Amino acid sequence: MYRIRIGLIAAALILVATAFFFLWVTSDMKAAATQDVEEKVSRAQLVYQKISRLVSLDLANLAAELGRKPAVVAVFDKTEETALRQAAFDECEGLNAALEKKQRKADILAVLNSTGKIIARNLNPNADVGEDLRAKYPAVGQALKGLAVKDIWTWRDGGVHVVAVAPVTRPEGTIVGAVLVAWVVSAKTAQESRDLLGTEIGYFHEGKVYTSSFVSNTGPSEEDVAKTQALSNFLFSGQKLADVALSNSAATQVAHWFLEGREHAVVAAPMPGNFADTTSGFAILASLADGMSRVQSQGIRVLLLGLLAVIVALVVAAMTARRFIGPLDKIELGVAEIINTNIDYTFKPVGPDFEGLSNSLNVMLARLLGREEPNEEAVDEEEENGADKRWKADLMSIDNTGGTASPATVAALAEEGEAAYYPRLFNEYVNALQALGQPSGGLSVQAFMAKLSLAEAGLREKWECKSVRFQIVTDRGEISFRPVKIA
Repeated sequence: MYRIRIGLIAAALILVATAFFFLWVTSDMKAAATQDVEEKVSRAQLVYQKISRLVSLDLANLAAELGRKPAVVAVFDKTEETALRQAAFDECEGLNAALEKKQRKADILAVLNSTGKIIARNLNPNADVGEDLRAKYPAVGQALKGLAVKDIWTWRDGGVHVVAVAPVTRPEGTIVGAVLVAWVVSAKTAQESRDLLGTEIGYFHEGKVYTSSFVSNTGPSEEDVAKTQALSNFLFSGQKLADVALSNSAATQVAHWFLEGREHAVVAAPMPGNFADTTSGFAILASLADGMSRVQSQGIRVLLLGLLAVIVALVVAAMTARRFIGPLDKIELGVAEIINTNIDYTFKPVGPDFEGLSNSLNVMLARLLGREEPNEEAVDEEEENGADKRWKADLMSIDNTGGTASPATVAALAEEGEAAYYPRLFNEYVNALQALGQPSGGLSVQAFMAKLSLAEAGLREKWECKSVRFQIVTDRGEISFRPVKIA
């Protein structure tokens, strides 16, 4: 049982080591995965800011290019109101058609007069006519001063638009009006940015997130409005990342946010490149789930490796017990037999690894007991043919009861030296065997003395006396050795 316990202890130690290694590896991997995601959103934020600045310049240049077109300038040659509006409308439609061919079609394209009011816009010649945009948006006033700018507005329909406004200037330098180009910032816009950055993105303006790249389960391009609203609540409450980004005019530190049980790293930053709007910004976020799934996968591999090591350890322990421990147990049992006075015991071959040991023990016993040295063939033959007809030490019957005798007998045995005692007792035993016709072949003084010595030692310990001597008693054809306690 103890040896089995050693194998179990080894398996337990392997399990403990596996658990420690699992926690150590996974904790480091989790920290590394978290750091990777945080660095990812930080890089994406920097990249998007640079992209936004370039986009701002591009849109302003596009509006300026449209404002310089001769056909746009020619619109203002019309002096009659209806003709002016029709010419402006036609030009808006024509310009947007050209943009569509370049995959840059605008949602709103309008021509403004020198006071910032709408002359006409695309889609409907009567829509928004006369609306004073200069009074609402400083960017229009800047454009009428001769500078093309980009800004973010909330249009009257509630949609958030990226707007570029540029002056319309005659060849001699007179500013006669402005051209306005606007695009709705939609979920599609956010999803395109997500594909470019490799992270989710949300846009906020005037205190709320108005769109994001989160995709609904209903369709591959449908926005998940619930997640967008949840992101808005996170950015404008608690840590108020959006407010911090806008007030500091810089990106925030990476924050962590749980959405539907999944942890995300989030960075908020102001939208660069706007002329007047200071309420717009964006949030970059990425889930830690992908990195954690890799950590979990590696952790499972560690656990499987540990389990395999436990199985191997148990198998090796079982094989070791079968090949080594079992044979050693049999040899140990044989030694116990000899200790218990069975000096006739012969060690049988117990396995290929201990055949030499078994034979050596048999030779040692033979030399100590003065009997013929056995060999492996003899041991095997004895095992197959059973006990032979020679004398065996188990024929010496020891009477373990009593121990008392007359004072004269005790005194005589106590005074007799061992040099005389053992030969005398041996001769008496041989004569008794011959008298009863029992075998005496193979009987030796060494074996006789060894048997008696083992019995004496056991009785001395039992009776706690100085020594024990024996007397031979023959009764009803049986020979026994009666012990006498010597105080």
